[in-house]
Amino acid sequence: MAGRIYRYEFNEILKKIPDISTEERAYLNQVFQKDLIDGLTEFDLRQKINSLSYNQEDQLDRWELESVKKKILERLA
Repeated sequence: MAGRIYRYEFNEILKKIPDISTEERAYLNQVFQKDLIDGLTEFDLRQKINSLSYNQEDQLDRWELESVKKKILERLA
């Protein structure tokens, strides 16, 4: 379905981001797990990244989250 990303493709995109470690990739797969079942949309992505960027206990810093968002939005465009 156009405009959606599913679990396998999401994980493959994360592998292509050099700043994301294996542990961070596993964390992101866990965080986005429910969204990936029906396919991650641009709205879901922006909402989730925004909430993660305000979480002080999050494993990823703001720049890493922006890298993830940018790479996935490229695919959704």
